[in-house]
Amino acid sequence: MNIFKKFNEAFNSGDVEKAAECFHEDIQMIMHSDGSVMSKNEWIERVGPMMGKLKRDKVRCIFENEHILVTHFFGTFPNGSQDAIMWVGLKKDGLIYRVETGSTPINLT
Repeated sequence: MNIFKKFNEAFNSGDVEKAAECFHEDIQMIMHSDGSVMSKNEWIERVGPMMGKLKRDKVRCIFENEHILVTHFFGTFPNGSQDAIMWVGLKKDGLIYRVETGSTPINLT
C-alpha cells in the first residue's frame, strides 16, 4: 500500500497511531505559518486531536513515488476558516521524513 492511501485511510478513520506509522522516527514537519519544526511526537499531540475536527474535501494525490509524496486538499478548520493546502512529504526508508506545507485561505461557501 502506498503512503498516501495508508495515511488518508488512517486520517479519515481518526486513527492517530496508524497515521503516525507513515512517518519516519526522525521526521521534521516544517510549519508553513512560522517555520517552526514539529517532531513525530509533537505531531501526534498537536494534529492528532484535530483529526476528527478538521474536515478535508477533495483530497488527492498529485504525485507519489519512492522519494516524494505531493498531496492537495481543501480544509475546513474547527473555527470555520477554510484553506487550500498543499502537503509535500519527502521519503526515506519507505516512510515520510520531512514535510512542508503551503496553505492559502479560501472561502468554499
